[in-house]
Amino acid sequence: MQGSRTLPKRERLQRGYQFRGAYEHGRKFVGRFVVLYAVDDPPAGRALGVVTSRKIGGAVIRNRARRLLREAYRLNKQKLKTNLQIVMVARSAINGKHRQDVEADLLRLFLAAGILNET
Repeated sequence: MQGSRTLPKRERLQRGYQFRGAYEHGRKFVGRFVVLYAVDDPPAGRALGVVTSRKIGGAVIRNRARRLLREAYRLNKQKLKTNLQIVMVARSAINGKHRQDVEADLLRLFLAAGILNET
């Protein structure tokens, strides 16, 4: 199911050092369902990483949390500045929430981080 509904590989963080760089150099914003780390002007261009720990729950719950976060990002990435690196860490409060709730929380964090385009 490749197409516009998937996140291209070049826009994904995949290595541990990429995540560590975001944790060390990024600005941290805490929401109800997610913790956001944003790095302005990273060397690799726009990229997203999603983290779900075992504290969230079992594999099914972690996968659902990842899908919710990626979908909320995908639906709003056109509103974001182009040269960003973002790491989203799911919080346990995300369990059982709907996409609209997660998306609203994420948009609040994007606004607080100042990474939305001025349009």
